[in-house]
Amino acid sequence: MKIIFQTGELNVEKMLESFTSKNRNSGAVISFLGKVRPLRNKKKIMSMDIEIYEEMALYQTKIAIRSLLKKFKIHDYLIMHRYGNLKPGEIIIFVVVASEHRKEGFTFIQDIVLYFKKKITFWKKENYAQSSKWLDVQN
Repeated sequence: MKIIFQTGELNVEKMLESFTSKNRNSGAVISFLGKVRPLRNKKKIMSMDIEIYEEMALYQTKIAIRSLLKKFKIHDYLIMHRYGNLKPGEIIIFVVVASEHRKEGFTFIQDIVLYFKKKITFWKKENYAQSSKWLDVQN
């Protein structure tokens, strides 16, 4: 059970292989990747800057996880979120969960991703060819 915030690229293949191997007795291993979009409102995104208050984000994530673990029987999870300057197509967030049954795993991922979108303290700025724009937390 791990939460990681980092600036470098996420080695999703390696992490997924390791996670799956570690959770051989789980009935389901489910993952989600969130990536930087290439366009917003027909404007080409050149890059995205993500700033994070890591201590607060970790604290907030742990609170969410505690609440979700009371609702769902999860064997293991890994959450990785990048910050810094990212290009379109690069992975922002990777979540993988091991559970006895797929329904719990899917719902856990859906809930934690929604929590990240709405509650975690971080800021995103999209950079376009001629301008940039800070986004609402929920974008």
